[in-house]
Amino acid sequence: MTALTRLTTGLLLLAALPLHADTLNDIYELAVKNDPLLKESEATYRANREATAIGRAGLLPSLTANAEYNDSSIDTNSRTPIFATTPIYVDRTIDSDRTVYSATLSQALFDLPAWFDFKQGKEISKQAEAELSSAQQDLIIRTAEAYFDVLRAEDNLASSRAQELAFARQLEQAQQRYDVGLIAITDVYEAQAAHDAAVVSRLSDEGALGIAYEGLTVLTGQSHQNLWVLRADFPITPPEAGSRDEWVRFSLENNFSLKASWLAAQAAKQGALSKKSEHLPTVRGGIYYTNDDSDGDIHDHLNAFTDSFDENNEGETVFLRLEVPLYSGGAISAQRRQAYEQYNAASDRYTAVQRNTIQRARSLHLAVITDAQRVKARRQAIISAQSSLDATKAGYEVGSRNVVDVLQSERLLYQALRDYANTRYDFVLNQLRLKEQAGLLSPQDIIDLNLWLETPKAAQLSQQPSIH
Repeated sequence: MTALTRLTTGLLLLAALPLHADTLNDIYELAVKNDPLLKESEATYRANREATAIGRAGLLPSLTANAEYNDSSIDTNSRTPIFATTPIYVDRTIDSDRTVYSATLSQALFDLPAWFDFKQGKEISKQAEAELSSAQQDLIIRTAEAYFDVLRAEDNLASSRAQELAFARQLEQAQQRYDVGLIAITDVYEAQAAHDAAVVSRLSDEGALGIAYEGLTVLTGQSHQNLWVLRADFPITPPEAGSRDEWVRFSLENNFSLKASWLAAQAAKQGALSKKSEHLPTVRGGIYYTNDDSDGDIHDHLNAFTDSFDENNEGETVFLRLEVPLYSGGAISAQRRQAYEQYNAASDRYTAVQRNTIQRARSLHLAVITDAQRVKARRQAIISAQSSLDATKAGYEVGSRNVVDVLQSERLLYQALRDYANTRYDFVLNQLRLKEQAGLLSPQDIIDLNLWLETPKAAQLSQQPSIH
């Protein structure tokens, strides 16, 4: 059995395998349920949104209650001299039960650190919302990238297999022509070398496809074997070139990472003001209530009698407390300096994110426009490469071209097919990234993109790749 026959048989068997195909929407829904990074972001959001309630607590009244119970037995045995010649002897036991109840209600009347802590908590909660929205958009991007990485790898593998099949055919034809004396042995060697290189390329692309599927497993926690593919009539409609500044403006207003960075800076600012206010006095007022109930027996062992007692004390105290921090080992000043440097760092971080947002919005807008032009040019390149291959093969048949020319034309055609597929995927992903920068990306984009997918045609694996 020749290499060409074995390869064709293997491709036909592969095409006959029934495989369930997952859509982009299927993968995204699984990722929402199983992606650990999104789960981490959701847990962080739930934790940080409590910052508002924690900060508010310092401004609200506080109520504490205490209860204490004591059961004691005290033995006393002593001699106490009153006069030099007349001592007093004491030998007794006191058994007592004591119950104390107390409650304190207090309220901050003037506490600037608590006020700024409350404002800081509000900013942290808002930051948590922005960060969760950013994480949700990031999941959409990661899902689309992982999905189209698989499609990219599948197209590359289909091109490699078709190229290997074509080079196997050229090798078989070269061997036949050499056997009848029409060409030199060098042409056979050239065809063999090209075929061997095509085998290596196919093996590399098979490995790349397996790795791409593993990327999906990281998101979903499940294994996948087949995906729907992008339809041939997917519209390539870039944004207007003149709208770049509008995209930048919209990104500055709506980008969730930028919002989170801004809110982080504001939270750091409130934290710095809180630490600065630690130098100021605080005033608290409140009410203290206590109930002290004691009862028991006194046993006098010398005089052989027992006496009982029962005592109850109850009272309320209204208090106003002024506290002035005078010196705490330099901790307050150090914390104030630390908080302001943290605010400076957060402000600089926001500036960096803002500049990156502008740069990425402009770059992605330009990339989408360029990708659209590249898709058109790549499609034309396929047509040109096919025409060149047809002409070269015709010349080879009449002896004006050699096998090296044919092999080179074959390579150019399959490279053009690869480039065309890759450019289409670049266009799709850069469109989604541009929307993410502008804060416009949502699950609806996954749903809309899913409408432009179709079930894979396994039989095409044994044929020359078509233009998708």
